[in-house]
Amino acid sequence: MNNSENKQLVIFEWLLRATCAVMFIGHSWVCFNGQMPLRALLWDENIMSGIITKMSGQDWNWWVTSPDIDNKINHCVMIQGFLFLLFAALSLIPIRKRLYRSIYLIGFINLVFLAFLKYMDNRIGIGNLLEHASQFICPLVLFLFTARNNLNGSLELLAKISVALTFIFHGLFAINFGHDWNWLNHTRPGHFTEMVMICLGINEERSANQILFIAGILDFLAAILIFTHTKLIKMGLLYMILWGLLTAMARPWAHFNKSSAIESLNNWIPEMLYRTPHFAIPLCLLLALKIKCANDSDPIHR
Repeated sequence: MNNSENKQLVIFEWLLRATCAVMFIGHSWVCFNGQMPLRALLWDENIMSGIITKMSGQDWNWWVTSPDIDNKINHCVMIQGFLFLLFAALSLIPIRKRLYRSIYLIGFINLVFLAFLKYMDNRIGIGNLLEHASQFICPLVLFLFTARNNLNGSLELLAKISVALTFIFHGLFAINFGHDWNWLNHTRPGHFTEMVMICLGINEERSANQILFIAGILDFLAAILIFTHTKLIKMGLLYMILWGLLTAMARPWAHFNKSSAIESLNNWIPEMLYRTPHFAIPLCLLLALKIKCANDSDPIHR
């Protein structure tokens, strides 16, 4: 490995570490604001009623109306916030011992659970789970990269699949893909249209929805391009970097309120932060592509 490649790998690693850290800080902040949808699971009668009755001897009505239980759920959300903050700090410490690196796997599991809670909270559209793939895969990529300190094909494929899922399911929401089967129903959320109207100064919902439809098609196209050849991969990744950054920044931009600036920033800055992998993982892949192309052109690596 030459000095140039080594420097690029160092940059790749720290970009990946910073992405994980910023994302975990965003999720931690959301928890500290009390917005983690833990109740979507704990207050699901079909799943939890039998468990609660066996464990407490109380009926379901007691569980969902008890102020004491509600406070304990809030405490659990706060504890999860501190865990995410711990994951953020540990993501920035370059220790490669397997026992230490296993923390990244615990962070990955936590994020999968969080994505599952968001899916349960919406009750429709499997995209409410899989659109977060680039977030929960991020610490897993860090775990695998630090095992050997190199970029192998499997690692690159995993990262590509994660961002492809994120953009595919964002695209399904953007084009307003409705379906009678709940898990396939990806009806466009109203706040998508609202953000486009506010950010672009558009007064008509129809125009905003047309822009979203086009963006959704481009999302699908980008997800396909990153699995093709070099020039098209670059095009797809550049689109993902730009669009991922803009959609993340749109949250605090569209919802900023001058009369309650601190409150609006407190609510929406974390929404921007935890979406960092949506543009930073494509940026990591672009750097990985640069390293790969440099190796292919170097006679020593042929």
